[in-house]
Parts: sequence; structure tokens; C-alpha cells
Amino acid sequence: MEDNTTSTPKHKPPENTDSTTWHLPAGAIGRLARGRVSDMSFSPDGRHIAVATPIGCWLYVRPSLKPLALFETESGMVNTIVFSSDARLIATSNLDGVVKVWDTQTLKCLAKINHRKNVEATSGYFWQLCFSQDNQYLAASCFDKQNVVYAWRKNTDEPIKNFPIDVEDTRGHDFPIYFSPIENLLGYVSAGTPHHTLTISDIETGEHIAHLSQSSALSSYRYLVFSPCGQYIATANRNNEVLVWNVYNGTLETEIIAYEGKRVIPAYTSDSTLRIADIYEYKVVIWDAIRKEKIDTFEREKPPHDHFISGHHVHFSPDGAHIATILSRSKLCGWTVGSPSSTVSSPANHKPAVYSVAFSIKGKTIASGHGYGMYHIYWDATKRQTEQILPTPNIQAQRTTLTENLTEEEKQQWYRVSALSPCGERLALRDLPRGSVEIWDIVSETLITELADSDRFRSWREMRFSPTGEYFIDTAIGDINVWNTQSGKKVNTLTGDNRLILTTAFHPDGKQLAAAAKGSAGMLWDIVSGEQLGVFPTELPEDFSLYRGNPEQIQQYIQLKKKIIKQYKCIPNKLAFSRCGTIIACGIQDHIRLRDAATLETRMLILLPETCSKPFALTFSPCGKYLVSGSWWIKGLDRVSIRIWEIATGQNIHTFWGHTTDVQDLAFSPDGELLASGSFDGTILLWDMKPFLNIA
Repeated sequence: MEDNTTSTPKHKPPENTDSTTWHLPAGAIGRLARGRVSDMSFSPDGRHIAVATPIGCWLYVRPSLKPLALFETESGMVNTIVFSSDARLIATSNLDGVVKVWDTQTLKCLAKINHRKNVEATSGYFWQLCFSQDNQYLAASCFDKQNVVYAWRKNTDEPIKNFPIDVEDTRGHDFPIYFSPIENLLGYVSAGTPHHTLTISDIETGEHIAHLSQSSALSSYRYLVFSPCGQYIATANRNNEVLVWNVYNGTLETEIIAYEGKRVIPAYTSDSTLRIADIYEYKVVIWDAIRKEKIDTFEREKPPHDHFISGHHVHFSPDGAHIATILSRSKLCGWTVGSPSSTVSSPANHKPAVYSVAFSIKGKTIASGHGYGMYHIYWDATKRQTEQILPTPNIQAQRTTLTENLTEEEKQQWYRVSALSPCGERLALRDLPRGSVEIWDIVSETLITELADSDRFRSWREMRFSPTGEYFIDTAIGDINVWNTQSGKKVNTLTGDNRLILTTAFHPDGKQLAAAAKGSAGMLWDIVSGEQLGVFPTELPEDFSLYRGNPEQIQQYIQLKKKIIKQYKCIPNKLAFSRCGTIIACGIQDHIRLRDAATLETRMLILLPETCSKPFALTFSPCGKYLVSGSWWIKGLDRVSIRIWEIATGQNIHTFWGHTTDVQDLAFSPDGELLASGSFDGTILLWDMKPFLNIA
């Protein structure tokens, strides 16, 4: 008989306590942020928290949330994580369909299960994992409309049980699973019409112990939890109603209890008290469900950058003593029920997707934009620590006064789009409901000017300061507004072809602007006069000497494009000027094109290798000799590439393999010694460029 005594992870603290350098890819010297939070799990005793992110899994000590380890970094993209009932094991699953079981003492992988080898599996995506009480079995709720159970110790990809989910469309449904604490009974949900059914099955005998069905008037099950004695199972549905069932006779033990929050989560304490977390946008209320008594309330100050990306997830510890919330896939907070003073500060470095990176003029600070540009962070480039988050609480408080006359519906519109000036001293905030852009002085936290626009529904995709900070642009469908940042007056409106602007780039002198719209090849403007200086040619160069790549690749490319030349357009999704302003780099779906900034003619067309796609992050080195591109994720790759191209020859002189998913932006330090790459995985990697750029 297996010893099921709860164990505490005893992973030896690393000798290197600087977590910004753990498991770095070759060529990287540091990491800012720890990745977007995909999932988390409490250890059974509540002393540790395991967090799943796109770069791997973090193990934290609770309540300090000091990182103990980073593991499962080989392929990253971890979306589900769970502790075993004795804390000796952790199970993880990746978007690639592989489930792994880890020893918490050594953090060594004990078993791998490739779910996609199952003949019925297509996506391999898991909603939830769960260990049996004796830790012999591992159950998974799958995107493939099935619940499966693996005898993981046999290290086989073949499930011992497969319980199909009877539903045509999985969207809008939750399919929770939970093992009984005293027997190998599995509670799981299947959906059908008109009933949503909770089934309790013995996974060893295959016997169905109970089928618990809600009436068609009720919403589908969202959460399940067995009582410590195993006799009862509490459920919560999408209507925020809690039901308690007797497992063995299938009867409803309590009246339906409805709550008022956005969702509810049930949990049993060790003494069988049923607790409910009633979740609102910025608070969580804990109830004793049977006594109908409020136990605790945890309220959080509304951060200035939550709007639009505010996914709010709450997790109970297995004993119901602690809760943790994940806001915007980044802000992790925790409390002990009944002890509000024990609020846990969130790990500073879990952040949402990174959309922009930039170095300060002196290179000591890195600014990163997160969540579609909703907010920015200043980092100390040397210490790799957060210095400031913008907009600050003071700026946000002043903005509350500015918007006090708006309706609640207007306040919920996308207005927290932001942009930083090149000097790093000014912040632009887009206020969509009020039809304006506010320019703030970051040091004094005062409003400098307001750029008022009668069009209240302009696009939020592109806002940008000119390199000198004298001008500011914001975009709409087909139009680009040019403003003087000092006077707040509109200088020009650059009228396009009524298409959504995808990307813009200023000439280094700040007087010219290159822009590309959806379905359009690109345009060049004089922003002061408003004159259109040219339109990017769409045709492929007839001069084969301009192509870079292996000869076979070039020939195949030309033949392919000739066949579809009438439909094919070289539409840039990213534009970048060289530091001297003579070249415009265009990131296109399958190649990079270098154009002469004066004539707009093609100087070079660089074909990308099969392992590189969508080079929508581009930057030139300060010396002007190199162009660096970042690619998006391609199926089958564990890492995406960042490539250094020699401009004179078009050769790929070096490739970094670091991020687990799309590279969104790139930036050089002023001296060219560091390269920062921001990714959708929620991290920024710092790369040592000295060995490749011959910097003394």
C-alpha cells in the first residue's frame, strides 16, 4: 500500500538566487518578467504555489512568494498544472499535447504522456488535470470532447478510461473533473441536450456510481469538489448556483444557493465546512455555504491597467484555508481566509504579453508596453528590476476626475492605450470615449496638453511620438492625425485609402512618416506639408540579383509568385527606418524587403527559412550594419528565432532561439551592446550582442 502522507517540496534552493538568469537560452544574459500566468496550483498544505507560464513552471514559497525553482522550460507553453494529494508530484500539460509528471523533491520528469498519440486526440489541449487520491491515476479534461484517465506510472500514452463529452460545440462550456479523496471515484461533466450531467464513475471497475442531472433551465457545471469523507460533492454552475449532492444515492442534499458575483467556486475545509468564493471584479467574498454566513472579504485596489485584459481567476487551496487570484494573467495575490492582514504581495515580474520595448537615451532604463499598449513599465536595465509602472496611481486619479461625467458604459471603452516619448519623459494616453489624447509629464505627473479630436472612435492600434518628441501621431481607418505636442494643435491629417493602419515608422529626422494599411503596400508622407511622397511598389523585383536565399529557394519563390502575381501583394506588417534614414525595412509574411528611402525601390529581398515566419519585429543596429528580425511561432517549433542579418550582403550571420512564442518587438541599447526582445510569452530577453557585432 502506498504511503499517502502529505509531503512538502524540499527542492534545494539554487546557489544562484537571481531568478532573472535561470534557464536562459544561449546568448541571453537576463530576463525581465516571468511570463504570463496560465494556471496555478496550491500544494495540499498550502505552503507552496506552482505557477504555469509560457516559459515554464515556477515554484513559489507561500506566503512570501519567493521563487524556489523554474522547471519544464524545454518546450514551455505550459497551460495546466496541478499538485498531487501528497505534494510529491506535479503534473503539467503543454499546448503540444504532452503531459508530464514531475518529482517535487528533485524536479525531475518521471513520466511523459503524449495525448496526441491517442487516435481520438486532435488538439491535445487540456482544460484540467487531476491526480487520484492514491496518485496512481491522472485524469484530464480535454479539448477533444473527452475526459481521459491515464495510469501514469506505466508511462504509456494509451488511456485506461475514456469518457466522451456529449456536446457539439465546446465553446462556452466548462468540463471540470475531480477525484474522490477516499476511493478512485472520478466526478466529471458531460454536456448534452437538454440536460447537463455530472457522472461519478469507479475508474478501476468502470461502474457508474451516479448520474446527477440539472434541469434544462439551469446552466452547465463549472466547478466540482468532493467532501473530505467522499460522501458529498459540491457543484457550482454558470448561473452562480451551488448544489450539494449525495454521491451514493444521487439526491440533492441542500437547496440551491445563488450568489451575486461573476462566478463562484466551492471548497471544503478539512473539517468538512463548505466554503464559497463569490467573485466580483475587484473583490472576493468568502461564505460558509451551509450557515449562509459571510466569513471574509478580500478587496483589491483597482490597478490602472486592468481594463480590456482583466481575466480574473480564483483558486482555493485544497483545505479551503487559502485563496489566490490571478488578474490579467499577471497579478497574483493570495490571502489566508479569516486573516485579512496576511495579504500576499504579488510577484513583481509576472506580466501580460509584451508589445513594445525601447531603451532610454543613456541605455540605463528599458521601457516595455504590455497588453496592447495598455500600460508601460520602466525597468532598471542593469538590476533587471521594475522601477515604475505607468500610468501611475496619481495620474490615474487625475484621469478619474477628467472622466467623471462619462457614463459607466463609456468608461468601459478602450481608453487606456498609451505611448511613451523617445526621451522617456512623456506619456500619451488615448481616451476613446472623450475623443482625445492626453500628454502627461511623467516626472511631475501633470497633464501638459490634450489633443482633442471630434472623431471619438479612432483606431487604438497606432500611436507614436516622433524621434524628436515634437510631433505625435494617432491613426484611424485610413487617416493619420499629426499633432504638435507643445501647442496641442493638429498639424495635418494624412488621408489614406480608408483602410486600417497596421504599422508606422518615423524617419530619424522626424519629418517623414512611412505607414502601411491593411491590404495596402505602404506610403511615405511629409508630415509637415501633408504631401504624399510616394507609394511602395507592390511588384516583385525582376532583377534576380536582389534576392537573398539559397538558389533553389529563390527559384521556387519566383515561380510561385509569378503564378499568383495578380493576387499577391507585398503588404508590410512592420516598417523600420535605418539609423541614417536611407533604408526602410519592411516585414512581410514570408520575406524582408529593404527599400531605398528616397526612391522606395527594392534594394534587397531576403527570403526567410522554413523555420522563420512573420518577421513583424524589426530593428537596425546603431552602427547601421545590421538588421535584426524576430519571428512568430510556427507549429512544430519549441522556440522562435531572432535573426541577425548583415545589410551589405543579406546574410543571416547569427540566430538566437529563445522565446516560446511570437516576438513582438526588438530594441538595441544606444551603444549596441544589448538587444532587448519582447514576446507574447510575457517576457523580455536581453541578448549580448558584442560577440556578433565586433564591438570592442
